[in-house]
Amino acid sequence: MPYFGLLRLKQNAILTPKVRGGTMKEETFLSAAETGDIDTVKALLNDGIPVDTQDEHNRTALMKAAKHEHAEIVQLLINEGADVNARDNRGTNPIYWAASKGNLEITQLLLKSGSDITVHDDRGWTALDHAKSNHHLEVSRFLEGQPAAV
Repeated sequence: MPYFGLLRLKQNAILTPKVRGGTMKEETFLSAAETGDIDTVKALLNDGIPVDTQDEHNRTALMKAAKHEHAEIVQLLINEGADVNARDNRGTNPIYWAASKGNLEITQLLLKSGSDITVHDDRGWTALDHAKSNHHLEVSRFLEGQPAAV
């Protein structure tokens, strides 16, 4: 059975206590995506948690997995129908996080899955702007080569 911290998840467990505005199940799902715990992500998806569950900042599991460079979880969430263009309270989307981290594999995967690279965050920056500002040349060149980035 998958573990998350001190919490042991059982198949078909119902977790309902509130944690920071969401249920413990939601918090566990989002934390598992962030920390790379694919077994817990799979278990909770199989248990029926919505793939686009959000935290208090409207960040989804896909955003967290992209930000923390967990490509296998990104692929799983996309396969499960995650919204590749979901936006958080700052206007960022999953490709923004992948590009800002310089992760070409996840950036390519998200773009191939329909992610919008023209999205601007609350400061007016795009994924390309963040890749450039963090000196991620490979991702910057890749994004510059996309028709939507011109």
